Order: sequence, then C-alpha cells, then structure tokens
Amino acid sequence: MDKFDYIKKRLNSMQSGRGTWEDHWQEILDYVMPRKADIVTKRTRGEKRAEVLFDSTAVTASHLLAASLQGTLTSSSLQWFHIRTRTPELNQDRDVQLFLEDSAKRMYEAFNDSNFNTEVHEMYLDLCTIGTGAIFVEEGLNGFKESGIHFKAMHIAEYYIKENTKGFVDTLYRKYKLSARQALQEFGEDNLGEKVLKAASDKPDKEFNFIHAVEPTADYERQMGKSNTKLPFHSCHVCEEDKMVVRAGGYNEFPYLVTRWSKGTGEIYGRSPSYNALPDIKTLNKAVEIGLKAWSKAIDPPLLVQDDGVIGRVRMTPGGITVVRNDAAVQPFQSGANFALTDMKENQLRQAIRQAYYSDQLQLQEGPQMTATEVQVRYELMQRLLGPTLGRFQSEFLNPLIERVFGIMSRANALVEIPDILNGQDIDIEFIGPLARSQRMEEAVAVERLYQLAMQVAQIDPNIMDVIDHDKAVRMRAELLGVPKNVLRGVEEVQELRQAKAEMAAMQQQVMMEKEQAAIAAQQSTTARNMAQPETKQLLDEAEAIAAAEEEGIQ
Repeated sequence: MDKFDYIKKRLNSMQSGRGTWEDHWQEILDYVMPRKADIVTKRTRGEKRAEVLFDSTAVTASHLLAASLQGTLTSSSLQWFHIRTRTPELNQDRDVQLFLEDSAKRMYEAFNDSNFNTEVHEMYLDLCTIGTGAIFVEEGLNGFKESGIHFKAMHIAEYYIKENTKGFVDTLYRKYKLSARQALQEFGEDNLGEKVLKAASDKPDKEFNFIHAVEPTADYERQMGKSNTKLPFHSCHVCEEDKMVVRAGGYNEFPYLVTRWSKGTGEIYGRSPSYNALPDIKTLNKAVEIGLKAWSKAIDPPLLVQDDGVIGRVRMTPGGITVVRNDAAVQPFQSGANFALTDMKENQLRQAIRQAYYSDQLQLQEGPQMTATEVQVRYELMQRLLGPTLGRFQSEFLNPLIERVFGIMSRANALVEIPDILNGQDIDIEFIGPLARSQRMEEAVAVERLYQLAMQVAQIDPNIMDVIDHDKAVRMRAELLGVPKNVLRGVEEVQELRQAKAEMAAMQQQVMMEKEQAAIAAQQSTTARNMAQPETKQLLDEAEAIAAAEEEGIQ
C-alpha cells in the first residue's frame, strides 16, 4: 500500500466516527464561542457569527474559567513546576538540587520567551467549551538555540485522534491548508509536487490541502512494513492534491498534547461544562429574545385605532398632528408583559450558567478585601470542585508538556550538564502553582498548629521541643511556599556549618577555661606572697625579677 493511500484511508476512517460530536460542537460554539464556530457551518473570515446570541453570560463565564485555569495552573508570572527524582535520597544531594532547580528555571524562561501563554489560553478555552483541547509543541524553524520552542493550539475541526490501551492519545491526524507560497517555504521545492509548484509560480496564494499524521512507529511499521525513523513516533506530511509525501520523519515524544475536560466510558473526545449548561444557555437566549420584543412593544407600543376615528393617518413623528373624531379614537396596545417575572427568571438562568462554569468560586466577592485565609479557602474549594479534572490535566497535558520541553532542550544542550549520579534515574514533575500548592497547604497548617501546641507545652516541659525535627519542618514549609532551593543550604552544608560552630564553641570554652585557671593561679600566688615571711617574699621577688629578665633576654 502506498504511504499516501494508507494515511488517506485511515483519516477517512477517523472522520466517519465523529459526525455526532461535530453537531454538538457546532451548537455549543454558536452559543459559547462564536468566533470558533466553524465545525459543520463553514463561514468566511470576518463574517458575523453572533446572530443567535442575545445574552453573553455563557461567553463571559467560559472565558473566566479558562483564564482562571491558566492563572492557577500555568501562570506566566509565577513558576508553576519543579523537577524532582523518584529517589528521596537523591533529592537531598546538593548538586542534584541545583541541577534540577536550574533546569526548571531555564524551562520556565523558555516558556515565557515563546508564544506559550497565548496559545495555551486558546487550548483552555477549547476545554471549557467543547471539552477537548490540543496544542502542538515543536522547535522553532531554526532550532531551539535560535528560534526557541513554538506552540500552536489546534482547532477541533482540524484534527482527529485515537487512544492507546491506557486511554492516552498517541495518534493524531491533522488536516490543514497552506498556500503554494507557504508550502514552498515550509517543505522546499524538491519535496513538492507538480500542482503546488505550478501554483507557486502562477497563483502563489492558492491554497492546498495537507495532512500531518503522527502515530507510534510500531503501528506504522505494522501496516507499511518499514519506517524511515527509529524514533518512537512516526511523522508524515502529505499533499492531497499531488497525492504524495512531502516530509517524513519522527519524534522522540508525542508532539501533540491532547487533553479532555472529562470523558465518558468508551468515548475518545471530551465533554465540558458547556454540555451541562447548554439547556440553560439556549433557554436564556430565547427568553432574552422574547423579552427584547416585549420591551420594544412597551417602549414603542402598537396602536389601536377606531374605525373611521382618525382623519387621514396616524402621525408618530415628534410634533406630528393627528386629527381624530373623539378622544378614544387612538389608544396604545397594552401587551400585559410582566417584566419583573421575566427579570427574575433570566437571573435564575444566569446564575445556573455561572454555577456550571464555577464562576461563584472563581470571582471575588463584592465588599471588603478578602483575607489570606479566605483566599486559601477559595482555592481549596476550587480544588475540590475541579479535582478530577485537574488530575486529568496533569496526566494528559502538564506532564507530557514538561517532558517534551525537557527533551527538546536537553537534545539542544540548553541545560547544564547532568550530574553522573542522575544517570539512569527517573525524573518526576512537581507542580507548584497556586492551585497545586493549595492541595498541600493542609500539611503546612498542621505543622503550624503543632508548633503552637508544642510552645504551650514547652512552658511546662521545655524538653517537649525535642520531639519535632525542626530541620524537616522548616524544609517542608519552605517547599510548600515555593522557596527556591538555592536560598536554603544543603543538608551536608548545614552539617558542616554546625560542626564548625561546635568546634569554635569548644575552642572558646577551652580559652575561657585556660583564662580562669590562670586567674586562679595568679590569685593563689598573690595570696601565698602576702602570707609568706619577709625573707621568703624577698626570695620570691628576686625569682620573679630573674624570670622577667630571662624572658626579656629571650625576646
């Protein structure tokens, strides 16, 4: 089987299995994110997309949820991850600590130097609306050292996915368009077909369809017999018009990071809060639409005109004169609309939509500024509500993201040399963003309460403080606060410092003892001289004079 035929056939199979999903996505995006509503209904660029919208509650709530997730999980102003080893003893080694902290810092700087914060926000929006988000991670065009890392959030209409036996996405086929000019820049003249090359000369802006297929190399070889890469993931770009491969290669890590908000059993694509809120969203939009019609009737009501009661026609312009035969010839029509009831029902629907997007937990309450304790309680509440979702984010997005970036930078020699002691060791990622840190704050609170209790008991029995390992308590509290490792001394360095202090204290004590003994000896000598006979005193004075003279001679 030809490579193009294989990729095209598998893509068609993946397309046929998600038709029902596309109808859901189109409806949700029409009401929640119109600018991305190009699934079933294809619109031209710049076309109006908010025709069905009469209320923006869902749009605002979904953006708030996406922004909150980005700020608490992958903040651009606060380092949100650390790197650790799976061996606790190695984590205490000073060289290992400095290497891991330096690597995490370099990776965080690489994120901020790239377009990560812009693209990841689009992915969070996709998660909050349709429940599935994907982002592409690759080196820049000129390699990492010159171009850094490039991120691109994928639109759900572009890609199709498959899972492995563990439920993780390891296969993605993406359809995309490039103009002939762009294709020439991307793949080079030698790798393109006749149709694209001809258009590059005649119509450089003409667009062509391309497919990027990424899957495990073992799967590709099972179907095609052999592969041109020994890397874990096989990559292939094909042009549909020329029916040929324009680029083939491989990846060390899966470059498309796909995560889901939640997922039903047996389903591949995710489900978002919008699925639960959609009935209320549609009802609210319809209610607002009807309310606007009633509002316009109340402001500019239709008229009831008595037959032959008006001479000429009714003039509705300011200052217009209408001649009538009697006072009741023209009357406004009273629709009887109950605006108080309408407002109450609309507010109930808005509240339900905000609750579906967790807006009550994400927004600060009106009134006095919240205390630190109240902020902490808010984070804990958010963590409990989003716990299962955050666990999926970590395993499907955050962990693969750090592994991918670490691999790119390591292969580009953009990290410091790995200590020999880490060779063959597994490295784990620890997330330390505000939301991740709040999950462990109970430990810190428990330590603080323990110290409060111990200080109270110490007033009765000071030995009770020996129960607490103060070194471990302080280090754990510093870790929970996100204190950089280079601020704290290493365990060995602390031991050496304490040993030096002990030796210094012993030397000072020895000097003090010698001074005390000399003072005692001098006092005893003075006492003996005072008690001795005159002849003895004279002999003692002569002996001291001789000793002093000999000492001066020696000097």
